[in-house]
Amino acid sequence: MRASLRHFAATRGARFWLVAASGACFAAGIADPALHIERTVGTYMLVFDITQSMNTQDAGRAGARTSRLDFAKSLALDALDRMPCGTHAGVSVFVERKTQPLLMPVEACAHRAALADAISHIDWRMAWAADSHLYYGTYSALNDIRTLTPGAALAFFTDGHQAPALHAGRTPAWDGKPGDIAGLLIGVGGDTPEPVPRLGDKGRIEGYWTAEDTAGFASAGAPTQSVADMERAGGDLRNAPQRAAGSDNDHLSRRRDDILEDVAQITGLGTLVAGTPEQLAARLRALPGGHLTDTRFSLRTPLALAGLLALLASLVPRVTLRRLPRLFHFRSS
Repeated sequence: MRASLRHFAATRGARFWLVAASGACFAAGIADPALHIERTVGTYMLVFDITQSMNTQDAGRAGARTSRLDFAKSLALDALDRMPCGTHAGVSVFVERKTQPLLMPVEACAHRAALADAISHIDWRMAWAADSHLYYGTYSALNDIRTLTPGAALAFFTDGHQAPALHAGRTPAWDGKPGDIAGLLIGVGGDTPEPVPRLGDKGRIEGYWTAEDTAGFASAGAPTQSVADMERAGGDLRNAPQRAAGSDNDHLSRRRDDILEDVAQITGLGTLVAGTPEQLAARLRALPGGHLTDTRFSLRTPLALAGLLALLASLVPRVTLRRLPRLFHFRSS
């Protein structure tokens, strides 16, 4: 029996065995075998600050300058590409005091196109107000997770710019338990104050916010004065600027690490200065709340490619196949 098999193998040329290997690969591919690997995956709600300070063009990698919002969107997508399949992600935006979910969490590999479409179309013109109260916005994002997507972690992309500035001693309180919901406040932008652009309907810069512009807005949390209080203060303040122009430099914006750290201390969230996708993906994977899942890696495509290569090799003329050993022997010598 063994002698017969040896004789059979010896009388068959390379072309036969290549065709046989190709058929075996194609047959195995039809069965769709797979490798199964256990991985820790999580669910994340990606919140993007779309207030006007996020239009400031002081963000980017490798010396490229782009708007903070565009950089945040690009960073989020690149980080998702580095997360394991089985990861779920949703999309939300922040303006004034509230966050608004746009897309509930979906599996990041199967629905990559939907996530990319939702994130890429986020724009400052979606804003329904001009104020930016980050404390309230963070609380709103956490409440959304608590009620809509329990178990998810927060990834909040923001520059931390508070506009109008908080009145001294009026930091909003958080009614939740610090650390009850995991997440990151991801600081976007440079640490040098920059003018905030005023954009037109078509997204072109038409000017910049000035100190006089921002002086007309009351500090968040400022106590309301009655007419009698105003009279005792020496005048009718209803139409007067709320503070001296330029006193708080509200018309300039930078990444407010101090505000982000304060919000993080109140809520138990972590902080991260926006950098590389690898860094962000690693921090997101390290957040508590992930769970083990069986990730399936299909071998159908590799088997199909191997079968195709074997089939193509079998079509090489026989003379060429006979000369290949001599060619390799010549080159090695």
